[in-house]
Amino acid sequence: MMMTMKYIIKESRIKDLMWKYFDSYKYKIREDDDEIIFVNSDNSFDWNYTFYDGRLLVSNDIIKGIEGLFNISGDDALEYAGEWFEDKYHHPVEEIINWDGWA
Repeated sequence: MMMTMKYIIKESRIKDLMWKYFDSYKYKIREDDDEIIFVNSDNSFDWNYTFYDGRLLVSNDIIKGIEGLFNISGDDALEYAGEWFEDKYHHPVEEIINWDGWA
């Protein structure tokens, strides 16, 4: 018989763990007058933020990782990703989109 244990974790602690997850990625950051692009070690773009409309594109791999680790919905994962970006980079996120990325 398998025994399972349930843990109650405060939302603030989950948020801290998510922020550490987002911060664990090492990116080359390209920024110009129009956008910020986060380039991963495979030279793919995981994040793209456009200044003129506040749109944040987040790669499917990042969102799926958060969904799986924290057992949350894709919509919640996107919201946390947007909040992390705003906290870290101090740019307002008006729209968050999950996308498959490109090279």
